[in-house]
Amino acid sequence: MTSLTVTARFPTGQFNAHDAEGWPEWPPAPARLAAALLAAAHSSGTGVDVVERFFAAAPPRVTAPAAGARDVRYRRWVPVNNEVSLGRTGKNAGKPVGIVDANKRFGEKSEKDSERGMLVGHGHDDVVRWFFEDAPVAGADLGTLTAVARAVTYLGRPTSPVLLDVVAGDDKAPGNHDRWEPDEDGPLRLRVATMEYLAALDAREERRRQSRVTGTHPGLDVRPTWGYRLYCSEEGTWAAGRPRGNPVDAALYRFPGGRLGGVAVYAADAAMVVDQIREQVPELVSVLPLFGWVSGSGQREVPVLRGVAVWATSVPRPLQLAVRSGVVEARPTEPRALSSLPRVVRAATQPSHEWTSVVPVTATRDAVERSLSDLAASLRTRVCWAGLHSEARPEVGSDVHEPDVARHVTVRFRDTVPGPVVLNHTWMVPAGATGLAVNAKRPHRRTGSAS
Repeated sequence: MTSLTVTARFPTGQFNAHDAEGWPEWPPAPARLAAALLAAAHSSGTGVDVVERFFAAAPPRVTAPAAGARDVRYRRWVPVNNEVSLGRTGKNAGKPVGIVDANKRFGEKSEKDSERGMLVGHGHDDVVRWFFEDAPVAGADLGTLTAVARAVTYLGRPTSPVLLDVVAGDDKAPGNHDRWEPDEDGPLRLRVATMEYLAALDAREERRRQSRVTGTHPGLDVRPTWGYRLYCSEEGTWAAGRPRGNPVDAALYRFPGGRLGGVAVYAADAAMVVDQIREQVPELVSVLPLFGWVSGSGQREVPVLRGVAVWATSVPRPLQLAVRSGVVEARPTEPRALSSLPRVVRAATQPSHEWTSVVPVTATRDAVERSLSDLAASLRTRVCWAGLHSEARPEVGSDVHEPDVARHVTVRFRDTVPGPVVLNHTWMVPAGATGLAVNAKRPHRRTGSAS
C-alpha cells in the first residue's frame, strides 16, 4: 500500500464529458480515470495487473481549479450501426460492406447527446489531482502505473486530450483550488472505481468483442458512486451543485392575460401552481413563476400569473393545474413564444448579496434555516441574516394572508452571488430588482370633472 497522486492537465483547456443526468461532469469522476487507465493498459499490453489492483483503492480526494461550463446547444446525428460483412456479388465482391459501403446506408441516423464539458484552462496551476491515501500499488509498480498514465490520450470525449502523470505521496494543490473529500454521508455523489466496476467493464468489453456490428457500445449497468463533500477554496465551506437558468432550456407554460380556457390565474395562485408542478414533474430542477398585470374593474391593475418556466430533465405534456377559480390544462410552448422571458431571467439572475422569494415557503423556521444553510454552501458563501415575513418584497408576487401556513423568505449572504438562486425548487430574485414582470404595470389614470 502506498499513497500517490494522479495529476491531469488539459492542453486545450477543456474537459468534455457529461454525467448520468446529462450535465457537464465536474470534477472528472474517479471511475472515469480508472477506466481510462485500464483502456491504456490493455492497448499497450503492459501494466494491466497493476491497474486492476488500482480499482480496489478507497475513493480518492479530488482537487481542481476553477472551471466554467461548456455547454454546446446542439445535437449530432451519426450513422446507425450496421453489420459489416464481405460483399458476395458485383463490384463489392470480397469487399467490406455495411455501414461503410453505400451512401444510402447513411440515410438512417442516430441522435447523439450534446457535447458538454468544462473550460478548465491550461496554465501552470490548472491541474486536476486525485489523491489516493492507501492505493494497493507497491512502490516497485509506481513506474509501471506512471507509464500507463502517460499513455492515456484523452479523458471523457476525444475532444479533451489529457496529460496524466503519477506522483508519489500527496501532491498538494494550490489554496485556491476546490476540494472534494470522500464522505459516505456527503450530499454529492461521484462515480468511483470498485472491483465490481472492473468486472462490469470486462464484461462489456467481451460483449463488444463478440458483436458483429461496428461501433457497438454496450450499456454499463454497474456504476458505483460514493458520497463527497465539496470544500470551497475560501473559508472551508462545503457546497452542493448549482442549477442552470438558460431560457432556451426551459419548458414554458403560458397563461395569456392571466387566463387559460376561461379560467383566471391570479398571482396569489402561484404557490398552489408551484406545489402541483413539484408533484407532477418528478425530475424537476427549478421553477420560475412569471407574473404580470391585467386591467381590472375601475381601471385597477390586477396582478396575475402569466406563466411558469420549468427546468427539468423531462416534463409531462400537459400539466393539469388547479387554481382558485377552476382547473387549467397547460401545455408547454417554445420559450421564444414569450419575448420578455430573457429579460425576466436576466433581472432574476443579477448578482446580489440579498435575495427574496416570489412564492411563499411552507416549512418550519428550522427547516428554512437548514435549507438556507445548504443553499449558501452551494453558492460558496454563508448566510449573514435571514427573515420570514408576510409581505412580498419584490415588485411581483403576492402577500401571504395565512402567515401560520406559509411565509416569504429574505436572505442576505456574506458575498454577492449571481443567480439563479433556487430555494425548494423555486427561483428567488434579487432584492430591489426591477423588470421582473412580464408586462409593465400601467400608470394609474386619474379621472374627474373640470372645475
